[in-house]
Amino acid sequence: MLKQIEIQNFILIDSLSLAVAPGLTVMTGETGAGKSILLGALSAALGKRINAKNILKDSSKKSIIEITVEVDVALKEAFLSYDVDYDRDTVFRRELLPSGKSRCFINDTPVKASVLSALAGLFIDVNSQNDEGLLNRTDQQLELIDAFAQLKKEKTQYQKEYTSFLEAQNKIVALDGLGSAADLDYLTFVKKELNAVVINVQQYQEIESQLESARSARNQQELFSEVSSSISKNSGVMDGLFTLESALTSLAMADQRFESDVEELNLIIGNIQNLQRKVKLNMDSTMSDNEYNELDATRKRIDALVRKYRVSSIEELLHKKDSVEQQVDRLLNRETELARLKDEQILRSSTLAAYGEELHQKRIQATRIIEDAFKDYLDRVDLPKAKMKLDWSPTGPKTHGTYKPLFLFAANPGSSMEPLHKVASGGEQSRVKLALKAVLGLHASLSTQVFDEIDTGISGSTAEKVGTLMRELSKKQQIIAITHLPQVASKASVHWKVSKHQQADTTYSTVHVLNKKERTQEIARILSGEQVTAAAKKQAESLLNDH
Repeated sequence: MLKQIEIQNFILIDSLSLAVAPGLTVMTGETGAGKSILLGALSAALGKRINAKNILKDSSKKSIIEITVEVDVALKEAFLSYDVDYDRDTVFRRELLPSGKSRCFINDTPVKASVLSALAGLFIDVNSQNDEGLLNRTDQQLELIDAFAQLKKEKTQYQKEYTSFLEAQNKIVALDGLGSAADLDYLTFVKKELNAVVINVQQYQEIESQLESARSARNQQELFSEVSSSISKNSGVMDGLFTLESALTSLAMADQRFESDVEELNLIIGNIQNLQRKVKLNMDSTMSDNEYNELDATRKRIDALVRKYRVSSIEELLHKKDSVEQQVDRLLNRETELARLKDEQILRSSTLAAYGEELHQKRIQATRIIEDAFKDYLDRVDLPKAKMKLDWSPTGPKTHGTYKPLFLFAANPGSSMEPLHKVASGGEQSRVKLALKAVLGLHASLSTQVFDEIDTGISGSTAEKVGTLMRELSKKQQIIAITHLPQVASKASVHWKVSKHQQADTTYSTVHVLNKKERTQEIARILSGEQVTAAAKKQAESLLNDH
């Protein structure tokens, strides 16, 4: 269910925040007031194509349209299939930029407009004179037909088998396109070359670490040698200290005041000897030239493979190695695997055909019930002589089954049945669409349906019937209707009025939620025009009091 609409900087709308209630909401207003603008903003939030350059009220700022929708948990899998997090209250956002580009988001996750449209289309259907919604979407038609016929089990069984059938088919196509004997020779060479060097992320990191330590140690060798030489060479530090110790010891034997100095000198000699051992240990631990060169050669061979095969890391090179090995194995075993898969495909095709036929027969059984329901609803929208027929056209194995629905219609007795989408536009087609929505929504329905002036071309008792039917539909689903008919407007539980205003050098549109008194005035205006008569006001009160 649609809960909130937020619009900023869209054509004549500066800023609009509109709560949407359950039930039937109607939208009225003078021609050009901005009803189509609100619908256009809603369509943009649903992922429809739009040129942002022509719709920004302030061309220097972006336009933002957000709708908050309460999404049934049954649609969680659909969200996850598009890698979009499911949330009970989901926000669909469209940002239209001054550059002409647009950005789409679902719960702040960036998505393509096609994803926005696909997910929004699961629970919001916009119906207009030029219907682009349910009537032209086979998948949605079948969803509602199957819900009407209660075929969830059969459809799930068919789709599971279709997925397996498709997987086997894709494997056959992939094997057929693997390559020639020359490709096998090349891949075998690549496999051999990649296996010639032990490629391991941890080992490569260890090699780099050892080489870095060796380079660092080599840079210190001259300093180590200089320190060691200064300590141990003839006439070096140690020789000088030992000479000093001998003289100082002799002096201490003659004069006890120097005994402590001898002890301190011995400590210094000990520290220098420890330093000498540490330097020698570091010099002895330095990697030999042979070891260094071998490690460096291994690293260079791996780096060369990374460059040769145009990957960016050791990890990607490992993926390349695994992929090549798998391709070689599949090429070597291709004929055997192809034969196995084709045998499997024959079996799956037979099973799929059986499941598809079972699903189709169940749909056929539901067809008569659906057609009978159409008769009743066509009469309720004042088309008592019209006929509707649900036909089925073979499609071969598809995700929806092996047949697709085709709605045929004839307005008058003796007229040939024609596909519904070819029926002439106008009030007649509008009523047919409404009846179709009502029938297919008997057992399952979209959560929100938007009717854009589909009551055009009707009046009087027919308008009364259409309004009554819309009100009934709104008990099971949320209905928003743009209308010029007082009979329809009076049936609503919520009434929006769209108005256009001029102020200084700007023009803007607003939407106001009417109270009962304001509704009476608005419906009277629709009845009599700008000059509201007492009779029109009385008739408006009568229409509202009836509901």
